[in-house]
Amino acid sequence: MKRHMLRFPLLPFLAALLAPAPCPAGQAQQAVTVDCVVAVVGSRVISLTDVRLAEAFGVFDTGSETDPAKRRRLILEKLIDQKVVVVLARENVPVGADKVEKAWTALIDRIGRDEARRRLVAFGAESVDLLPYIEEKLQAEAIIESRFSHGAAVSLKEIETYYAETYAPARKALGLAVPPLSEVAGALESEIQRGLMAERAAQWIRNLREQAEIEIRPDCLK
Repeated sequence: MKRHMLRFPLLPFLAALLAPAPCPAGQAQQAVTVDCVVAVVGSRVISLTDVRLAEAFGVFDTGSETDPAKRRRLILEKLIDQKVVVVLARENVPVGADKVEKAWTALIDRIGRDEARRRLVAFGAESVDLLPYIEEKLQAEAIIESRFSHGAAVSLKEIETYYAETYAPARKALGLAVPPLSEVAGALESEIQRGLMAERAAQWIRNLREQAEIEIRPDCLK
């Protein structure tokens, strides 16, 4: 299993959290990993193990996608996006060790420590091998946040349209009461701004990808 360099010392808490359990007497833990290069972003390689680890530990939200091939391709695209952001944005937005620890703890709590340890053993990995995935994801998110967190101006007309065409119908479909616009206008404005931020960020990432040297080898995902 390859090791990744972190920008901060490994926290003792994380190092000990998923220490491998002792093997039963007479039994050796074995892990067989068949690896290949799935994509190359500039000089950075994304391997099949990278994709499978991110999948196994739920590093990315893949929604309700149940097809394994489509889910892995979606994860690969997310890995490419974040590498493009971190490499090409050339912005120094630090991610503290405490934030990585918090994200790590949430991930492990979601899976369960025993199950997380079992999955690590299956990959022949250690807990430290997961930290770079979490750190890079947080780094990319921090860069995007720093660029697009300033909310775009939203007009009253846009809020009224969103209320009538999106918010109210969604509430009614769920059998929920629809509060008057005056009570939810502020919340709807924030929701619209988040949507605009996501659209602008997605377009920015697409532009970065056009500038980057990206080679994808889809056969490796099969």
